[in-house]
Amino acid sequence: MSNSRLRLWLYGILGLSLSLALLGCASLGRPLSGSEASQPSDTAKSLAYYHFLKAQQLLAADDVAGATQEYEEALKNDPDSPLMEMELASLYQRQGDVKQALAHAEKALKLDPKQQEAYFLLAGLHVGLNQLSEATREYERILQLDPENREARLFLATLYAQQRRYPKAIRTIQELLRLDPQLVVGYYYLGRIYLEIDHPAEAKKEFLRVLTMDPKFVPALFDLAVVLEREHQYTRALAIYRRVLRTQPRNSRAWAGIGRIYLVMNRYGDAQKAFAKIRDLEKNDPGADFNIALICLEQKLPDDAIRLLRPLLTLPRYQERARYFIAMGLEEKGDLPAAVREYQMVDRQSENYVQARLRMAYLSFQIGEKARARQIVDELLTQFPNREEIYLTSSFLYEEESQWDRAIQALKAGLGKVDRPSEIHFRLAVLYEKQHKRQESIDQIKKVLELDPNNPDALNFLGYTYAEGGTNLDEAERLVREALRAKPNSGHIVDSLGWVFYKKGQYDKAVVELERAHRIMPGDGTVAEHLADAYYQQKRYRDALRLYRRALTLENADITGLRKKINNLESFMRETGK
Repeated sequence: MSNSRLRLWLYGILGLSLSLALLGCASLGRPLSGSEASQPSDTAKSLAYYHFLKAQQLLAADDVAGATQEYEEALKNDPDSPLMEMELASLYQRQGDVKQALAHAEKALKLDPKQQEAYFLLAGLHVGLNQLSEATREYERILQLDPENREARLFLATLYAQQRRYPKAIRTIQELLRLDPQLVVGYYYLGRIYLEIDHPAEAKKEFLRVLTMDPKFVPALFDLAVVLEREHQYTRALAIYRRVLRTQPRNSRAWAGIGRIYLVMNRYGDAQKAFAKIRDLEKNDPGADFNIALICLEQKLPDDAIRLLRPLLTLPRYQERARYFIAMGLEEKGDLPAAVREYQMVDRQSENYVQARLRMAYLSFQIGEKARARQIVDELLTQFPNREEIYLTSSFLYEEESQWDRAIQALKAGLGKVDRPSEIHFRLAVLYEKQHKRQESIDQIKKVLELDPNNPDALNFLGYTYAEGGTNLDEAERLVREALRAKPNSGHIVDSLGWVFYKKGQYDKAVVELERAHRIMPGDGTVAEHLADAYYQQKRYRDALRLYRRALTLENADITGLRKKINNLESFMRETGK
């Protein structure tokens, strides 16, 4: 495994450096099997060699532009050199000329279709352009040439994950680990994928395996701490961050983690000490204040966040991001007009531009400026027709006004334009369900599962839909159980399993699961009503009546349906003396 390439990948860069082995006056090109007449003349070979040496000297002096020019001259005299094409591709990549880099890498492959380094370079260029499908294709070609290439398999797995092709990403890494069971970074990336798809137990298992193999693998320590924080195991997470500090006492990220946990634990004095330590470590780095501001936003401390971010507006490196998060702070405070003004000032070249405009549209809608909200979204659809979140927001604005047909059409407009429109299909399923168009809803959620077979929310949605309709109950149970394996502590999914048992007439099993769901989500009216229904079937009428009445006060309550059930049950209990 090439540590240098791996390191570059971890930082989002895929670099390439090739060296040429020159023996005597041999051509810099690949061996040719044609006639001698097709090879460069001795004079041309000598000139190629001369320009090659000059290029090497210029590279040693860090004159990349001069070296590029000399390599171009060498290539004119030896035009069939795939290695020279690769040198030029690499140099153009270093200079940011992606078009030339791609052209030379592709020429190298025409001259030598089995040159793996060319595929690596092409893949890296496509990644830089966010052309993930093209990058994926190049790594797959490498594996066709060399099925045991560890690097290509690892990079391919990370690309599958970026494209949310998680099952394929997991299988690819598992195959890599079969080839190399001692590959620590393979287990680490497997844990990262599990973390991304919200499988914390599996993620934790992989991170612990990594740390058993390499106790000083700091990225695994940080990710393990994240899992522990999600599980509210704050004391154990603190111990992990302190473990990092034993070997890296100046690691600001570890101090930030400690400060964040102290905030959650309401130990504000200790949190301030941790943040003071960060400022001490990064005295001249405004990034410290930026990172602390983000932590303050996470902990619902918008005033502190805004105070730290305002000075960063004068620094070009932080200006746009600071403005975006200031707007988020204002939104958190409830000052929606001020938040809209800040979002509007985010520059179009900013990485947060689309999200800023979408938040601006949503807030404009909330304060009654509905025409303005629609205009913002329509402009974004013209500018960025392949961004799924824009179609989702467009639909949401219609949905808020109960314009169901227009909301559906807004979503359908994104089909064929968005590469993997799983969220669009999911929202279509929800909208059809709200219109009581059950089959259309099922068709859409099945399309989500075609794109993302292990999506726990889609599995749960389909299982619950079957249960609610009283059909395919065995399949409904299978689907919900599969979803529950992915999200074992999801109240919604536990409720679905209980409701499947209820529909099967297995009321004792239903009560066990529905009571668990009610403990997880005590404020949800639907869950409370489901449990009350199950109590009723067990003839626990007083428990059912108590819970029906309580459900009236909770979120997502069906007020009309609950009142009817309460009246009927009260009448029944009076008549029967129950």
